[in-house]
Amino acid sequence: MYNTKIGRNDSCWCGSRKKYKKCHLFRDKQEPLKHWEVNKEFNSVNLRKKCSSPDSFHEHCAGNIIRAHTVPKTVSLKAIAEDGHVLGLKINFEAIRKNKGKPTLEKIGINHASTFNGFCKYHDDVIFAPLEKELFDSTPKQCFLLAYRAFAREYYAKESAQELAPLRHSVDKGKPLETQQDIQMTNFLIELGTKTAIEDLKHQKHYFELALEADDFSSARAVVFIFNEVPPVMVCGGINPDFDFDGVQLQDLMDFTKRTDYLSVTSYYDGNRGIIAFSWLKNSDETCCKLMTSLLNKEQEQYVPLTIQYMFKNFENVFVSPTWWNEATESSKNKLMKLFGDNISTEIAPNADGITKPLASYDFPVLSEVLTIGWTFERNH
Repeated sequence: MYNTKIGRNDSCWCGSRKKYKKCHLFRDKQEPLKHWEVNKEFNSVNLRKKCSSPDSFHEHCAGNIIRAHTVPKTVSLKAIAEDGHVLGLKINFEAIRKNKGKPTLEKIGINHASTFNGFCKYHDDVIFAPLEKELFDSTPKQCFLLAYRAFAREYYAKESAQELAPLRHSVDKGKPLETQQDIQMTNFLIELGTKTAIEDLKHQKHYFELALEADDFSSARAVVFIFNEVPPVMVCGGINPDFDFDGVQLQDLMDFTKRTDYLSVTSYYDGNRGIIAFSWLKNSDETCCKLMTSLLNKEQEQYVPLTIQYMFKNFENVFVSPTWWNEATESSKNKLMKLFGDNISTEIAPNADGITKPLASYDFPVLSEVLTIGWTFERNH
């Protein structure tokens, strides 16, 4: 695969742009990284602090950078918690090591579930007040803020992944050459994907910040599912949709010459009603309108199971009621966890598995209303 007779002063085969003697020469004889060293670096990057508000807002930043909840704690997470805990995927090296890379739902305290150090106290309070301090009324501004909060978290996570590149590059210390090659090839693909994702997010960032700075939310679009009870599955995440609910490819995420359209999905409880909102901005209409049309053209009884499966297939920032999960059948849990595994796998090609038809029956509150905001849905006949 690589030339093992590379010269000491040649560029290293791994693509680091360092000289071979300064990089992978004698890498197999170097001391392997200790797992606590990896964990320390992993946490330092994923817990870094920044205010994600637009640069033009930063002169007004005030208060400490806080652990901002992407799913509201007091009203939403508390409503599905058991003894102050929900079930979710722990995003840290220790959990990944303990579970051998297999996604596992574990107890997470509601003080920590769905948090990221992404806003100063002032901007977290001011920007998201219409969500945190008001009942959800499906206004364009509220739909925009649901999309923006998911976007901010996604941008933060992708920046973290980029900053972890040096750590990933070092984990092959003490490994034989063949293993080094496998690790570095995986790193190359991860870094290529991360770099492309960040460029896509920068493109979207421009549109989000234009709306915030102008206080104009007319570009917001959404499909909102309303429930009269608490949704037992909550999520806040962003995605570049690649397949619709009929299995038709919407955009090629491997075409790095094009910027991709962006969708946010949020499930939460506002203290009165349950909300599941698919939200996006006007610039992503081409993909997102097709996606949501494909869902809304299904029979209404399929909306909820397909949405649950879509959450597990596409997001890791998912939080589940322990009671709901414990009462689910083993078959339905296994199917959802398989979708979860597909989501984080680097070995499975993009596909529409799990979003074209219900895989199981899920106990969920009755859907009371479906709203479209900012666009018009026309049912196919």
